[in-house]
Amino acid sequence: MTAHGRGFWRRFVLLMIMAAALTTVLTACQSATSQRMAPDDVLVVGTYVNGQGKTGIKGSVIIKDDGSPLSGGFVNVYPDTTSNLLGPSQFISAPTAADGSYQLEVPAGTYYIVARKRLSGQSTGPLSPGDFYSEHQRIKAEVKAGRLVMVELSVAIMKAPMFFKSRVVDQQTETGFKGVLLDSAGQPVMGGFAMAYSDPEMKRLPDFASTLSDEQGRFTVYLPEGGSYYLAARIHAWDMPTPGEPYGKYGGDAPEAVKVATGRFVENLKIKMEPFAGPYQPGKSQRPF
Repeated sequence: MTAHGRGFWRRFVLLMIMAAALTTVLTACQSATSQRMAPDDVLVVGTYVNGQGKTGIKGSVIIKDDGSPLSGGFVNVYPDTTSNLLGPSQFISAPTAADGSYQLEVPAGTYYIVARKRLSGQSTGPLSPGDFYSEHQRIKAEVKAGRLVMVELSVAIMKAPMFFKSRVVDQQTETGFKGVLLDSAGQPVMGGFAMAYSDPEMKRLPDFASTLSDEQGRFTVYLPEGGSYYLAARIHAWDMPTPGEPYGKYGGDAPEAVKVATGRFVENLKIKMEPFAGPYQPGKSQRPF
């Protein structure tokens, strides 16, 4: 082979190597972009350990105020936020140990996880003042087969009666409202919920409440039938809003009624939430403000 021929083949091989490298880089960039933009990426909480043949969740529960372990509490695991992480859960742990530790087996999947301890000692039932609960009910974790995901939970003492909704729709229906919760800067609010009232007097228990808002601030209110409703939004599910707690009404200071037909959803609703600035009266569980 002539020197010219050998030079040609060297250049050809070099071009093939460069093309392969470029393809690898482009593929990696596309994958990374896809991961960044995927709206439903799982928020993995904690780290994983070998399950030694078990699949589930493991961790500890501490009291937020002083960091001490919570013994005798229960960890509740929900498959979604339809029930706002209230009421019976799909899975529940045994009472936490003296050091606050817990472990429970669940099938592989994505779950929402909260911790509670009732002074009555019961594992289920309404929460009352003095009980411990997950103050920010937003922890979501992916459980992988053959592994235990480590999830650490903190709880606070409930200081006021539970405030939630007067009518219960804890399953998906074909009627309701969908939208997003936004803060004063227009950013999504995660872990809040929308409330639906049949009249503009919203100083009481709402008739219906939405699922907890996700990372994009999205919520869904499921209704048994159509009607005209006024919507508001907040973070906590008890007592009236505390000063500084994000709170808002659809339509602002002059709430607007939203009509929905049975079997339909009104979508793309936006509720702007501002820090609550009204006077606080502890224990007003029947009046949100």
